[in-house]
Order: sequence, then structure tokens, then C-alpha cells
Amino acid sequence: MSSPLFNQMENALADLREQQERIREAQGRAEKETTTVSTKDRSVSATVDHRQRLTGLKFSGTRYRTMAPAELANKIVELVRQAQDEANQKSVAVYSAMAPAGFGSALTEMVNGEFDLDRMFDEAVREAESMSDAADEGEEADRGK
Repeated sequence: MSSPLFNQMENALADLREQQERIREAQGRAEKETTTVSTKDRSVSATVDHRQRLTGLKFSGTRYRTMAPAELANKIVELVRQAQDEANQKSVAVYSAMAPAGFGSALTEMVNGEFDLDRMFDEAVREAESMSDAADEGEEADRGK
């Protein structure tokens, strides 16, 4: 049985499966990512995984031994945050490349916890209303002919 609607549904399903595979591949690439950040003097380095979890902390040389405990703790916290931020940026870049045009910034906002759902819906309503108004004006112009 072949109808235009059936063909459209088949094509949409095939497109959906292709997108699913692209997402799966991107997810696989993202899951292999690690990010390592070091102090300027390379005495301390921190590594995080793709989920921004600390997976390694390395001390090199003896410089770290001369630091006050609070100074060393602050350095570690700074490094971990920096590594987490960089890992976050890598993840956003992987998924933004697959997002529909114009959605990349929304994806970044979602990942960073800055996404404003109300603003998104308000913008969508305004867009729909302007399209509806334009369609109404077009119908009125057609009737006037």
C-alpha cells in the first residue's frame, strides 16, 4: 500500500533513525573525552571525564609541598572548576553541531542551567501570532480582489 501520507511517514521514520544514529555516535565520542588542566608551573593537574567528574589529580615535583594547605586546596578547586568548564564546552560543541539551526545557543543555555522556558514559549507564541496575523491579512487581501 503506497500513499503520499504513508511515504511521508516512512521518510520521516528513516530520517528519525538516521538522526538517532548520529546522536548515538556523538554520544560515543563525547563519552571518550577527558579534560586535563594544569597549574602554570605544572605542579598540580586535574583530569575530569565527559560528565565533569574528577577522575585524576596529579602532583609533580616538590612545589606543591611548599604551599600552605589552604593555598593548595584553592589551587585544586580552581583547577577542577576550570577542567569542568572546559569539559562542558567540549560537550556543548559536540551536541551543538547536531542541533537544528538556531538551537545551539539554547542548548548551551540548557547545559549551563541558564535556559528560560518561559522566554522560549513567549517567543514561540509571538511568532505564531505574527504568522497568524500575516495569514489573516493575506486572506483579506484575497477577498478584496
